[in-house]
Amino acid sequence: MFDHWRAAASTPPPGSGSYQYYVQAFLDLLKDVPSFLHSPPDGVGITGGPRSYLTLTSCLRIQTTEDPECDQPRKSIDFYQCLGRPSPVTYKAKAEAEASLQAAIPISANPLRSGYFTNIVLAWSYIISCRWVEVFQLAGEDSQIFHDGDTQLESSFWDIITQESWVAQIKRGKSVHYSPWMLRSEGAKKKRGDWKAASSSSSVAFDFLLDFCESEGLQGELITGIASVLFLTSRNAPSAQFAPPIHNLATPTRSSTKRNTIFHQLFQSIDKCMFLSCTQDALDSVLCSAFFDPSVPCNFMGAASLGVKKAFSPGDEIDHQLLLNAMTSRKPQLSLLWAGVICSGQVTSFLRLALCNLPPISLVTAFWTNTAQTFLQIAYHSRDLSKSIIPRANEFQTSYLCRPSLSAPWSPAPPFGVTPVENLSLEIRQHVEHMHQPLSWTIYWKLHSGDQVPASSQHRITLVHVDNIHQSYSIGHVTDEQSMADEQSGSATSRLFNWHRWYDDGIWLDDGEGDIESIRRLQMHAWIIDPFDDQYDEPVDEPKHRELCVDSILRWKAGVGESM
Repeated sequence: MFDHWRAAASTPPPGSGSYQYYVQAFLDLLKDVPSFLHSPPDGVGITGGPRSYLTLTSCLRIQTTEDPECDQPRKSIDFYQCLGRPSPVTYKAKAEAEASLQAAIPISANPLRSGYFTNIVLAWSYIISCRWVEVFQLAGEDSQIFHDGDTQLESSFWDIITQESWVAQIKRGKSVHYSPWMLRSEGAKKKRGDWKAASSSSSVAFDFLLDFCESEGLQGELITGIASVLFLTSRNAPSAQFAPPIHNLATPTRSSTKRNTIFHQLFQSIDKCMFLSCTQDALDSVLCSAFFDPSVPCNFMGAASLGVKKAFSPGDEIDHQLLLNAMTSRKPQLSLLWAGVICSGQVTSFLRLALCNLPPISLVTAFWTNTAQTFLQIAYHSRDLSKSIIPRANEFQTSYLCRPSLSAPWSPAPPFGVTPVENLSLEIRQHVEHMHQPLSWTIYWKLHSGDQVPASSQHRITLVHVDNIHQSYSIGHVTDEQSMADEQSGSATSRLFNWHRWYDDGIWLDDGEGDIESIRRLQMHAWIIDPFDDQYDEPVDEPKHRELCVDSILRWKAGVGESM
């Protein structure tokens, strides 16, 4: 892992000097992503009262086998979307001297300019919130953008943006909810402005922003800024941090010519961006998927992560520009997202999630974006195994896919080892023959009535094929340097095998070799035992051997004889 990532960090790919490279890669990521709240049916399951989030629950249905004999050919996964907040999201303001950005887009350019970047983030917040209002209006909801007084974009664009003189909200009954992307400075006094309904025009606002960025050479800030705004919905990162915005900028002149640049294509994808951003853990899981290697088993996950961290750390800390260089080479579709969290001060939290803890997994997002996040998506081959032996990865996959109510294990890495087919539970043994794998997906609206209505067409899934998992039964390290790696490996292994134990009525780690003592030692390992089973906490006293007392036996025998 170290060699691959270090080489990627030092070798920029062809074309990475243009904005087109980054935007097109990001658009490719969004290709199969649905649009935000597109044509919802009557009675769709939107819920949320006063002082709570406005949420939507939908369902992704996966076809997992084409075997007509299978009675569980589909797997359904509910997913949750935040459509509105009880209050706007906030960011922390940093002093200009502390706010220099450690990222450049393109990676060969100078670092992004922090003050202007804040203005652009605030402008994207307004643009996306305008689009949020427009989508809800199309759905027949009471949503509106408000400006303070009679201010208009045409004359006061930057004043509206930098002075936070706008509000985007929706009213449902007695509840008021705000746009999930409506951004305010932390600690700023709540305005009691003269709020007046304004025309919501996301396209006009975008044109103003684009003309300003092109005239000032801020295209890198433009495309990175939208990524920072999309992560405002994350529940896995602290509040974003930005420099103070630059005030007293003149309102840019809006171009009268119709254009279709790569930047316009980015704006036209905004509904897909909103869909991803509002889905629970969606963007977080996509971001962390950059480091997922399906050939590395759970007990080596920490060691692999350690190699990645070393590749980006010429000193004691990770170099963010090296990280971004490597992403641009190996995962170009994720480079804008990583640039966004670097520039918002959230990158350390996500690196800790991905390389020290266990990253969030969103299978539904993995299918929409065609990203590999977990071993559950991988087609593992076992050509060198006999038919009586099966990789545990295939066993665990089958267990998940053939059980309707089973949640996914919280470990992206596959289990190590193999097991005899005769060791499988009867249920899993039956379904192994059906060759369960993710084949296609369809989204369904969930209605208040309990019915489900198709919300998308059927999409075929392209599987990632892996020939071998690095097989080893060594689940521990001895060097001090790898103690943190042990923690991640131990967490992944424990969660994965205990998930199997809880849902499969126990676990017996037979590998077909017949070494019972080896199996017992493995099952007693700290990473394998059930952490909630206290039978391992109390030491069992060894039975003590006692000498026979001959005199006592003779006295007992004599007493019995006298009584007869």
